[in-house]
Amino acid sequence: MSAHLYTYDNPPSERDLARAERVLREDGVLAYPNDLNWAFGCDAASSKALDQIHMLKPTRSKDLPFSLLCSSISMAAEYATIDNTAYRLLRKAWPGPFTVLLNATKAFPRQLKDKRRVVGIRIPASTLLQTLVERLGGPLATTSVPLIDGKPAAFGYEVFDAFGHGLDLLLDLGNELPGLESTIVDLTETGVARLIRQGAGDATIFECLA
Repeated sequence: MSAHLYTYDNPPSERDLARAERVLREDGVLAYPNDLNWAFGCDAASSKALDQIHMLKPTRSKDLPFSLLCSSISMAAEYATIDNTAYRLLRKAWPGPFTVLLNATKAFPRQLKDKRRVVGIRIPASTLLQTLVERLGGPLATTSVPLIDGKPAAFGYEVFDAFGHGLDLLLDLGNELPGLESTIVDLTETGVARLIRQGAGDATIFECLA
């Protein structure tokens, strides 16, 4: 049965973190405020939970992989190749509103049963999400909540009313979200940063942006 849980970000509630972690470990699906917008998320290694998110977003192609939420650059480096140039840029960009495309490591398919060669990764500013991912010990697969009546959801109750039937837990900080998109930057080519989508955030921090 789904639940709508009001919680805290900094510091996060230990009891609420434990509850959310349990949901993730049991192949459940969360909804949460992802700094900029509302998002669905699950353990990136859970095929069952990924299928459930696809049911919540039926118009999204299954061939389009979800982004990963990581808790640190060191965790991101377990799933993506981060050279010295990329590392310097990512230290400025993360945590923040930037989804960065990186080449997947050779171990990526074994870890997440996913054969994609490029992975999109973001480290959120939310202490709640960072701590949850750290406790899980691996990334969350994440995707934005679909528009509701043609508009991005601003409040948790809107998400719960529309999608609660397919969720296990909604984490709510009680804040209104602007419904913005992250900026997507491609760092798959050594020494080159390409702007794929301008969203929130100042992309000029990627000095070599081409």
